[in-house]
Amino acid sequence: MKRLATFGVVLVALAVLYVAAWQTLPRTGSTVAAGGATSMAGSTAVVTSVSSACPPPGPGTGEAHVAMVAVPSQGTTTAGTAQLSAIPSAPAAAPAASPSGKPAGKTAGKTAGKTAASPAGGAGAAVTFSTADQLTVLAAPAATQDGGTEISASGAMAQGFEAEEATAAGLGTLSCPHAGADMWFVGAGTSAGAPVTRLYLMNPGAVAASVEVTIITDSGVQQGLNTAITVGPGQYVWENVSQYTAGSVVLALQVQTSSGQVAAAVWQGPASGSGGTWLPQASAPATRVVIPGLTASSSAARLLVVVPGSANAKVKVEALTAHGPFLPFGPAPEDAPAAASSSFALTSLGASAAALVLTSNVPITAGIAVSGSGVGSFSAAAAPVTGQGVVVGNPVGGQSSVGLVLSAPGSAVTATVTVLPEAGGQAPAPEVVQVPAGSTVTATVKPPAGKQPFAIVVTPGQGSGPLYAARVVTSGSGLSGQVMSILPVPTAATKITLAPTRDSYLAIMP
Repeated sequence: MKRLATFGVVLVALAVLYVAAWQTLPRTGSTVAAGGATSMAGSTAVVTSVSSACPPPGPGTGEAHVAMVAVPSQGTTTAGTAQLSAIPSAPAAAPAASPSGKPAGKTAGKTAGKTAASPAGGAGAAVTFSTADQLTVLAAPAATQDGGTEISASGAMAQGFEAEEATAAGLGTLSCPHAGADMWFVGAGTSAGAPVTRLYLMNPGAVAASVEVTIITDSGVQQGLNTAITVGPGQYVWENVSQYTAGSVVLALQVQTSSGQVAAAVWQGPASGSGGTWLPQASAPATRVVIPGLTASSSAARLLVVVPGSANAKVKVEALTAHGPFLPFGPAPEDAPAAASSSFALTSLGASAAALVLTSNVPITAGIAVSGSGVGSFSAAAAPVTGQGVVVGNPVGGQSSVGLVLSAPGSAVTATVTVLPEAGGQAPAPEVVQVPAGSTVTATVKPPAGKQPFAIVVTPGQGSGPLYAARVVTSGSGLSGQVMSILPVPTAATKITLAPTRDSYLAIMP
């Protein structure tokens, strides 16, 4: 009887909990006000803050500048600010002594750089934007080789915000990365035109980050950086990666954190002097990746494929050209070995702008290397533009042309291209570009009146298929000249999609 009584009490308790849960159950279609809204199908929230970090200027490139723009949603009336703060290099640490009294290898915070004079989290240049949709180019707070830059934006300035490291002429050379826990880069090896590779790890956060770096070349996984690197809060360190990659043709880096987050950037260049470039961040390994940005003058480009797993890859390569899909290597897939990087010549493309669509039986990531001045230019596997894509640093004059390479691997795309000048500039009218399904279209961007840099906003139309885009700068008139710079177009979000919710009684189950 006692057991039956206990059982009855449990049933009554469960019934009470069930009724209480039913009375508080959200009804189908219920939402909250914009900004914090959730619904049964998920919802969006307005972006109110965003941050990123720029590395110090590349060797031989002079003082660093930061180009910034915010493109908030139409009708936004709230104010916003953008703050630039110096990120100094971490003090060099002496190697810890081993029991034998000899140095025991790399220690936390070790860096080949110098210690900057400014303190961590030092004063930056606070900028309040009175009007949206306006390009601003500023010298970095610590514009020398010893200073990185943290960029943070809040309020309306956080919506559609994008920042790039730029030259004094306003040419964006790197989309300043957001801090993350897993990043990939694909570039040239030491024997393929990039004798020097520098990895910069910037920690704009308030806690130390522990970073592990995997180096993958055409010879396999290299063991040079096999000890975790600690990056203190508000500091950066850099590593000379090329000392571990002698004789390599292709170089890939995976940067992961086991605690904290870092913003990573990779510079490749000659042993001395100018002519280097920043590598764009590549998308994470997947069985299908898209690389935008091949122009008509990229016939000497190389495809760089990275297979991080333990199984060999069979990679099918499809080029999306102005005349539709094309198989540069034929219908048979190319073999790429496991745990290694591979290089393939793209001479069969001829004089055709293109994007490359790679499909594989195992996850891969990839990039392209385009010959040119110095080490040349690079593009990488990228995400499609959603909402709006923004490229901030675009120069005027200097016998160069600025254009877009737009590709639609799925259905057709209608894209609007808008130019945003600096304060006082007069922007040309927006242009609408049609990209047929399965093809690539190039568009030379008309600059604003006067010789001043400008930002470009690419907005796919409603109902358009996925759009992959890259900004290219070429020498001479038009996009058939030598490539000077390639930047995959990143999405600058005004809103973010929240994860959908569902009903569950797990929280009240005994």
